[in-house]
Amino acid sequence: MHVFWRNWRGRVLWLGGLALLLQQIPVPYLLALPGAEAAPAAASLVHLHAGLLLAVALLDPDRRVLLGCSLVAFAGWLVRAWWMDYQGSVYLLGVVNAIATYLWTLLCAHWMGWPRPVWGQRLRREDLPRMLMVGLLLFPAGMVVSWSAINNAGSASGQWLNAVQILFAKHFGVAIVTFPLILAWTERHRPSERLLPRHLRWAVLFGLFLVGSLWIGVSMRALHPDAGQPGVVLMDYRFTLFAALAWCMLHLRPLFAMPLLSATLFALVYSLAGTAASSATPFGFLNLLHLAVELNILLVAMLYFNVVERDARDLSAQLVAESRRDATTRLPNLNALSHRLLSSSPARCEIGCLVLDQADELVHGIGLASQTRLMNLVAGGMADLVEAYCIGTGQFALLPLQPDADGAIWTRVIARVEQLELESGRQPIRLLPYVGVADCLPEDQEAIDAALMRASHLAHEARRRNELHPLYAGDEAPQVSARLHEAAEALSCLRGERVVLYVQPIVRLCAPDGGEPDQLHGEVLCRLRRQDGTLLMPDRFMRAIEGAGRGVELDLAVTRALFAWLRAHPAEAARVGQLAVNLTGQSLASSGFRAQLLDMLASPPLPLSRLCFEIIETAAISSPAETYAFLGALRTRGCQIAVDDFGVGMQSFGRLKELPVDVIKIDGSFIRNVTQRGKDHAMVEATVVVARAFGARTVAEYVEDDATLRCLRELGVDWVQGYLVGRPVPIADAFANTPASAPASAR
Repeated sequence: MHVFWRNWRGRVLWLGGLALLLQQIPVPYLLALPGAEAAPAAASLVHLHAGLLLAVALLDPDRRVLLGCSLVAFAGWLVRAWWMDYQGSVYLLGVVNAIATYLWTLLCAHWMGWPRPVWGQRLRREDLPRMLMVGLLLFPAGMVVSWSAINNAGSASGQWLNAVQILFAKHFGVAIVTFPLILAWTERHRPSERLLPRHLRWAVLFGLFLVGSLWIGVSMRALHPDAGQPGVVLMDYRFTLFAALAWCMLHLRPLFAMPLLSATLFALVYSLAGTAASSATPFGFLNLLHLAVELNILLVAMLYFNVVERDARDLSAQLVAESRRDATTRLPNLNALSHRLLSSSPARCEIGCLVLDQADELVHGIGLASQTRLMNLVAGGMADLVEAYCIGTGQFALLPLQPDADGAIWTRVIARVEQLELESGRQPIRLLPYVGVADCLPEDQEAIDAALMRASHLAHEARRRNELHPLYAGDEAPQVSARLHEAAEALSCLRGERVVLYVQPIVRLCAPDGGEPDQLHGEVLCRLRRQDGTLLMPDRFMRAIEGAGRGVELDLAVTRALFAWLRAHPAEAARVGQLAVNLTGQSLASSGFRAQLLDMLASPPLPLSRLCFEIIETAAISSPAETYAFLGALRTRGCQIAVDDFGVGMQSFGRLKELPVDVIKIDGSFIRNVTQRGKDHAMVEATVVVARAFGARTVAEYVEDDATLRCLRELGVDWVQGYLVGRPVPIADAFANTPASAPASAR
């Protein structure tokens, strides 16, 4: 059946048969015009088949369908003409009129802007004025002109009477069939509003009221026949019908509401026929014209009401859909997650939270477009395992697609993300994921928020521990709440400028002859002083500050505190060999930080050649353009640049060609096992060779025993840092304890 309907021959058979059927449905009436000499003539007030043919011309781009339907309708007219024993000239006029009607229908459809492609078949508000003007006025008027030009026999009054009859018939045919059919067909897939019990209750009460009113009206007219005929009672309730139709337009699909509109319009037109037939007088004609205008107002109002209400629903649905999408990545967001859980039947489930390590630094470096690619890459990589909802830069809420009995799905998610690579320029970026998992019974929004917060805390706890497996509720450290309190304390200390400076010495392995042994070389570290005077250590506040995006505040506070201390102690400032200050990736990506630091360097308390800024390798990778320009500006002013944790990032050696580097600090993970003469030994050896090729000095971190120190001397490492040569101490103590020469173990 579906294939047959899609075939143009099938559509001709169905629509042509329907046109033939509608041709047989008359609405008889007598029409008398003012000053007309001819007697009132019986005619049909509506030509429903004309409205159907115009609808076919508007909706079906295959003109063979309209031609076939027109031929079927003309064949029906021929049968009726033969049955009524028309003369031969009438047949010829009928053929000419059928051709003119077909061409005029095509032309009017073109003026109305139809037919359109399937994707564009939608009645818009801006379409309605033109379509109503052409369909309700121009199309019927053209039919009258065509008929008058072809059939000019008879008296002038008779011609005028027939012209008015044709005008009414075509006009009502379009009003009853064309527009409701167009709206029903083009909106056939639109869902209806869900009928709530209160809707049905009011509908029943309204229907009972309408039926009761009609019954009372008919009964009263039957008791007083001189007052009028019962057939016109419906017109007395046209405004009630308007309200009923509006309710149907609001709550029913157009596929059901439009047939009701057509049926109501047909019933009203049928009652209009009694208006003209009641007296067959010019007064009847004027009353008919007046009520026809009201009927058109009803049609136009219903069309506009339906289209406006549809547009409002579409706009509301679009706004709801937009509220459930992340504006940048277009991925589902927290609103979508809440809707997904609350719309399903409440059942206990697991919510996972995925956090990508150092996502903020990566995003600052790769830009907004690459951020979108990064987030979509991760979401797409997990699509067959979980539903991913974006909850922030580098963070996802996850729902398993299938129940996870053994927890293997979360391990698979981590493995899947670890395998992904984002191409940023020529440098592939790998991702390090951390996952926290919490149970959820989605009874309400508060339960969902609580479960998601637990999962988020677990994911960040996994990142703090460097846990490469999913962390479940109950696995977190008992100090989580205390650590959250300490994070808030850290921000308070930072904003209160309660920064305490420490220095860890950096010692040259072989001091050159004629050197300056009383000079201090070291890395500036910091502690934060609580209100009670106790110190908050870096392992308690660094993650919190970076997680809150306050790395810029920390770096500026440390640099200001260092400059202020050196200005207050000029003798110690003169003994500085070199002090290294750490910069976070957030600071490197911040234009405000770059401007403020350059302003501070304009009036430094010591020569800038004795100041070294340390950056971590991943920060340089995540924001290359801004990093290179900023570091170049620092070197131009005389500052030294060091790369910290060298070797743990990707393509470390390749980066040295682009980074302006003076010092390379070899990550402690290679130093701890360097004496085993394995891969770590080879990595340190290669780093020393490459550093010398680039004219950079090397510093080995985490030097804790003599054997490591001797091995590093053999490899040619320039400087060492670690508990063997000096622990972090307050900056004043670091100057007081500066040895006259390197320790014996370092010589």
